[in-house]
Amino acid sequence: MIELAPRPRALRILCVEEDDLERKLLQACLDAVRAEAIFARMAAEAVQYFREHPVDMVFIDIDRHSPGELGGFRRIRAVPVRGKKVPIIAVTDNDCRWSERDYRDAGFSGVFLKPIEPSRLFRVIDDVLCENH
Repeated sequence: MIELAPRPRALRILCVEEDDLERKLLQACLDAVRAEAIFARMAAEAVQYFREHPVDMVFIDIDRHSPGELGGFRRIRAVPVRGKKVPIIAVTDNDCRWSERDYRDAGFSGVFLKPIEPSRLFRVIDDVLCENH
């Protein structure tokens, strides 16, 4: 079993993903590291949840065919959070051909390229957490 760096409590990760298979894969990966996954199908749902509940990290599926997710990212980033910047990771098959630098320049904390593979996902989570603490 792959372990993330020790934390005082389980991570709460808000995941914006509309594809059922991708949701199941993310859920299984996050269950493996005892993280709590909260799923939203659309960015608007995620923004509402984010305003009302604390989370440690956000994954947003970015698809060039669904430009609303980038707007959702901007709305989440604009929500004031008590003294911290919540990391937001773009999850993408990168069919829009952005580089990791492009995602970071847009304000994302990191990027995860599909397909979802547990070891790569855990590495991205750990890297982003280390950068933000």
